[in-house]
Amino acid sequence: MSIQVENISKKFGDFTALNNVSLEIPEGELVALLGPSGCGKTSLLRIIAGLEQADAGRILLNGEDQTSSHVREREIGFVFQHYALFRHMTVFDNVAFGLRVKKRAERPTEKVIKEKVFDLLKLVQLDWLADRFPDQLSGGQRQRIALARALAVEPKVLLLDEPFGALDANVRKELRRWLRRLHDELHITSIFVTHDQEEAMEVSSRIVVMNKGVIEQIGTPEQVYEHPQTPFVSRFLGDVNIFHGRVDQGWLDLDGWRVPAPAEAGQREQVAAYVRPHDVELTLEAEPHLPPATVRHIHHAGSVYKLELDVPARGTDETIEVEVSRREFQALNVSTGDTVYIRLVNPRIYPREDAAAVTVVSEIGTKSAQFNPQIANGEIHLAQKT
Repeated sequence: MSIQVENISKKFGDFTALNNVSLEIPEGELVALLGPSGCGKTSLLRIIAGLEQADAGRILLNGEDQTSSHVREREIGFVFQHYALFRHMTVFDNVAFGLRVKKRAERPTEKVIKEKVFDLLKLVQLDWLADRFPDQLSGGQRQRIALARALAVEPKVLLLDEPFGALDANVRKELRRWLRRLHDELHITSIFVTHDQEEAMEVSSRIVVMNKGVIEQIGTPEQVYEHPQTPFVSRFLGDVNIFHGRVDQGWLDLDGWRVPAPAEAGQREQVAAYVRPHDVELTLEAEPHLPPATVRHIHHAGSVYKLELDVPARGTDETIEVEVSRREFQALNVSTGDTVYIRLVNPRIYPREDAAAVTVVSEIGTKSAQFNPQIANGEIHLAQKT
């Protein structure tokens, strides 16, 4: 079933949860609504399901206007973050619940229900737990049972509201791979809400990045990560280093430190350059326009090394984050206090007024550093405040 969201707006008192949001999801696609808390992603999911009513706009399912339809008429399965299983019912009865409460004319026989429930339990690989109660299951097992219950009524659309948010990291990783495989097998049009960038990148075929009630960008995981259209998308999808300066005759001038600017950057007096930590290259050889940096801290993070660098040539105490592979780190052979030279690769350039006083956001939360420009003697300098 295809989904069309047309000009949806929703307010809660004075708070605007959604502001004229439009979105199309083809049949069989698995889409992630990604964004920080309060950006409107859960409100949009609940409006699609019929659990909330929009103030304006329409919801079309397979081309038919379902804006005013009751949730039961939409043929939608909903999986909540905290499972919402019936504690007094066994696993079998939880999965069978949606089938048993159907109208008498539509209700299957108990024999058919039994066969269907066990087929679903085998699908989620938990048929051996049919007689258990929810309190006897792990968090990951409960979430799979909640998904089986949603699938029992054969929904045309599956909606998942942060389905793995209450689980620990290892279980989340296992279940999101499992969800991807399950979707590839069933091909149900699915939307899941998450604030976890890694989860959205790994599971979905497309990502809808939301912020403050609007859609910032829609694209494949590769598109939104490699080609972010706004400063928010750039800094929300992973770590970034943010530099301020100007573009002059094909060069990005950062307080005297010159970097080749992308061709599309044009000529601009005030810009912000966003650079991923893995797009900062290190060398031990001094070259023109490459500033020296001092290694402040080295962190071994599995297959990569993360370095924090001071760049005294820029006249600030700000730290630049760099990520290199194990092989690159071994070739550099540097220690804390050593001097290296840095080169920026693939900087994303945005007009300065669109990126003022932004907070650097990583996949585990918001860092405490903000970088604001100060103009002195006609030059742009960075000042860090924490």
